[in-house]
Amino acid sequence: MTMSIDCIKEMAENHESQAKVRHLVDNYEIMTQREVYPSNLLLKMGPMLGLMDTLIPMGPALVELSPGDIASMAYNMQVAFATTVVGLASSAIGFITKQFKQNWYAQDLADLEYLSDLIEECHEKK
Repeated sequence: MTMSIDCIKEMAENHESQAKVRHLVDNYEIMTQREVYPSNLLLKMGPMLGLMDTLIPMGPALVELSPGDIASMAYNMQVAFATTVVGLASSAIGFITKQFKQNWYAQDLADLEYLSDLIEECHEKK
């Protein structure tokens, strides 16, 4: 929110230059993409890491199965499935935060583009 207010102030200060106003809007859009990136990374990496962490303990679990050590196998399988759940939960957190951030920034960006268009109209009338 603060960034959009700062951007609006700069747009007001530089309203004579359409190129500068457009540049400010473009920079704000780039900043919003950087802000959403960690959530997007969590969204995509969670399932991958969960799957890797599932497969790693399954190797020892299968080894424990051959001599009939069911208790050790069950423990390793429990670890394997728990890590899958953790990976999916982290992905869900990433998805939710990404959606909220994208909605917030989309509204801000739409407002900044509208303001930019108003400034451009004022220049055309002169």
